[in-house]
Amino acid sequence: MKYKYQLHTHTAPTSKCAKMTPEELIRALHDGGYAGCVMTNHFYHGNTGISRELSWEDFVTPYVEDYLECKREGEKYGIDVIFGVEEGVGGPVEILCYGITPEILFCNPELREYGAETWCRILHSYDVLIIQAHPYRNGGSPLPLEYIDGIETYNHSHDPSLNDSAEIFAKEHPELILTSGGDTHDYRTVPFGGIETDEPIRDVRDLVRVLRAGNYRLLKP
Repeated sequence: MKYKYQLHTHTAPTSKCAKMTPEELIRALHDGGYAGCVMTNHFYHGNTGISRELSWEDFVTPYVEDYLECKREGEKYGIDVIFGVEEGVGGPVEILCYGITPEILFCNPELREYGAETWCRILHSYDVLIIQAHPYRNGGSPLPLEYIDGIETYNHSHDPSLNDSAEIFAKEHPELILTSGGDTHDYRTVPFGGIETDEPIRDVRDLVRVLRAGNYRLLKP
């Protein structure tokens, strides 16, 4: 049996740019034949829909509530929802954080600080994987390799030429973990991109293990 997972998703209201509710996300995953997804809503230095004037705990809480709502909805369809975030770390550069948990966020208010060094140092201490999203978008380029574990080589929502540049970079650095994602902001882009595995991914531990081992196939058109 094969299992498909969408690795790059955004829902309202935690992502300001999203036009999709948790219910719409789950229904689109189900209709697209996906077994699950990683919630990667824009975080503190990204296009967040949550006020940065809140205390750290009150800022993080809506992200957890959104995730839990998606998880509850997913249980109705047998779809696994895994926690994650996408964060801006400098200019056009954004990272996808796989293996992160709400507890890690709550315990590290210093993540309010801006920049790749802070985020990568803290999250790597928890064995969280740092994957650079759409590395060439808006004139960007890959981060130093000591900061990242991998790059997103296919992003459905961006210019195909940017994916081509990411593919070239990946071939030059075969040690990197490669991912694919829809970068979904509405239900129409949900069934594009992701990974296919021979085993189910139930939680953040499964996700990190599968990505590290390379036991998956990238989904592309």
